[in-house]
Amino acid sequence: MQLDPTRLEIQSSKDSNDNRDLRGEWLPLFRGSAPYVAMFRQSIMVFHIPGRLLMETQSSELEGLLGDIALCAVLGVRPVLVPSLSQRVWARLSAECKEFEVKEDPDALEALCNASFESAEMVARLLKQEAGMLCAEVQDLFLRVAAKPTGNFETNKSLSVFASSQLVSAAPQRAASGWQSSPLLGRVTGIDSAQILQRLQEEQVVCVLPVAAGPLRGDGRLHYIPSEELAAQVAEQLKAAKLIFFTRGQRIVDTAHGNAIPTMQLGEASRLLEHAKTSSTFMDKDESKEVVKYLQWLIQALRSGTRRGHLIDPQRGALLQELYTTDGSGTMISLDLYDGIRMAGSGDVSGILDLIEPLVKRGLLKRRGTYEVERACNNQEMFVWKRDDKFVGCASLERFEDAPGKAELGCFVVSPLCRGKGHGAVLLSYIERVATLLGVRQLFLLTTQTMQWFVERGFQNASLDDLPPSKREGYDLGRSSKVFIKNVSDLPSELQQRFTFVEVDALD
Repeated sequence: MQLDPTRLEIQSSKDSNDNRDLRGEWLPLFRGSAPYVAMFRQSIMVFHIPGRLLMETQSSELEGLLGDIALCAVLGVRPVLVPSLSQRVWARLSAECKEFEVKEDPDALEALCNASFESAEMVARLLKQEAGMLCAEVQDLFLRVAAKPTGNFETNKSLSVFASSQLVSAAPQRAASGWQSSPLLGRVTGIDSAQILQRLQEEQVVCVLPVAAGPLRGDGRLHYIPSEELAAQVAEQLKAAKLIFFTRGQRIVDTAHGNAIPTMQLGEASRLLEHAKTSSTFMDKDESKEVVKYLQWLIQALRSGTRRGHLIDPQRGALLQELYTTDGSGTMISLDLYDGIRMAGSGDVSGILDLIEPLVKRGLLKRRGTYEVERACNNQEMFVWKRDDKFVGCASLERFEDAPGKAELGCFVVSPLCRGKGHGAVLLSYIERVATLLGVRQLFLLTTQTMQWFVERGFQNASLDDLPPSKREGYDLGRSSKVFIKNVSDLPSELQQRFTFVEVDALD
């Protein structure tokens, strides 16, 4: 049925009965995702695909996850997939040999490969067969979910997948006991980073299978490499922006407050790992064991150059929410950005004065004498950031007895050598976390020129009436400083920290 042109006319918006609302919830989310899309363009991300999702390649959960990864690729991400073979091989073993029961534990295959037994050749045969089938199935499934809706619009080509077991070389892993090498379990001896990077440059999705042959001059046999370990080593070799593990939906929760933890620093993750190893009850649940194992590899990857690690639920949309929104959906682990920031002491006074002097001469900061800075240090109001005995920045946080919920951010300075690299965002985030812990709800500052930077980070223009009474009385009319206020209680501190982690790519 075709439209009848005699029934059509042009109406103004006030005459139209179409009341469509373009301010729906999708609009701020769409606009808010733009910085993340730009930030992650051409970033290498390594995705570990758990074996339980690959047991049934027609499952909606796997299709949804690969569809989200395909959309990330269209948005400019360069994905590297590392799938697990563990559950598939165990299923084949149990079907062909009654002595093997179906195992849900992905570590069971690793233990089996680490043992010297008569069925080694059968396991090797199944590993090779399942690797070949998985290679074809992942290629087919990825092409199906990434066909028209998420195709490459610039070249009119669908996303292609390069899956291979030839991207990794391995050698026998030494057995856990004795001097005999494991017959099947391997350790990575080399990763063909050049070919992987070339394939990614050609806008292909790379799939690295967790089986590898020995080097040409070695034993030449097939070796199984635990997929979690392989994913971490691939991320390390490629200097990936992110290493992502998919859980069963479990979250790391702060039991004191009942809230899930959206971000952790590397040091916090390491302390959690140590606690899990020494606790008599933490590892009782399989969900905890899985997360702890992932944490172990994430920590190793971050210490080796990977910028971020993530634990995410594989359900449809969770990956996109984690990567392209501020609050995310899982747990992000980052390097210790706050390393070196501490309360200032009397020994820091001269360094602080040297740091602020250039801004004082330019009229951007009011002059502070030695006594004033030392008093702030003694009152635990001054913070410094030092790395390699050099001052990176400083800031003061002053509270007021006549306004307990308010505090002033002052003396906020970053060294000229560090400006434009994200250090200011980290220092501000640290001060906001301290203020929140002290019960401060509003953080205010007085500034003459550098307003835009603070406005972009949540500060809003305010009036003198919004200041504490004691601060209003001492206001310097000659400087004509403007007042800016931020409600630090609007967002949980974890979300402020997450925003900082996303904003800051790396600190030099």
